[in-house]
Amino acid sequence: MTREPTQVDRHHRRPRSRGGSNHPNNISVVRRSDHKAYHRLFSNMLPDELAAMLTDTWIDPDYYLVAIPRKKPPKKKRRVRMYCTDCEAEVLKHLRRTCRKE
Repeated sequence: MTREPTQVDRHHRRPRSRGGSNHPNNISVVRRSDHKAYHRLFSNMLPDELAAMLTDTWIDPDYYLVAIPRKKPPKKKRRVRMYCTDCEAEVLKHLRRTCRKE
């Protein structure tokens, strides 16, 4: 007996209809049956809406779910190029030498 291959879907973690993108960080590959079930249950809810709905409806009243945003990694600093106004040579920011114009 042969097994049929599992069908998969691309799930947008933040729905495109709610400002999500097609960036790989926003896409999860999930089984098609799980994807359909998720959207049947939760539609296009965002994490905070989903946590509130689950807490109000399904979770033990002594507990509650919280959706905490992940901290974004700091942006990489871009190197700023500075040039001498006299000779137009590139000058490093931390050096305070002046150009010796001849």
